[in-house]
Amino acid sequence: MTADINALNYQSLEKLNALAKRDPKLALKKLTSEFESLIWYEILKGLDRTIMKSELLPESFERKLYQDFLYQEVARAVSGRPRGFGDFLYQQLLKSPYLKKAIENPNK
Repeated sequence: MTADINALNYQSLEKLNALAKRDPKLALKKLTSEFESLIWYEILKGLDRTIMKSELLPESFERKLYQDFLYQEVARAVSGRPRGFGDFLYQQLLKSPYLKKAIENPNK
């Protein structure tokens, strides 16, 4: 069920909201993992801008689109691992008194 939630897809917000009503901890874990993937995606795009461009491989719409998809998938593959930024963020958010109340009473 949660595999099709993607932070880069705005339609996934409804799925995440439904998941939060059923299992708030799992939704929080998924949310922090997706946030981590967004950070990795922006890092990869930023690193790409630092590479000197060459005339051997011309810039084209197709190439940029392919690179964008590639960076999205690499970011998703790297995120969600134990002891990563997403896991750290998840652990810190669980300590929040406001989130503890929301997790204990998800329907309020």
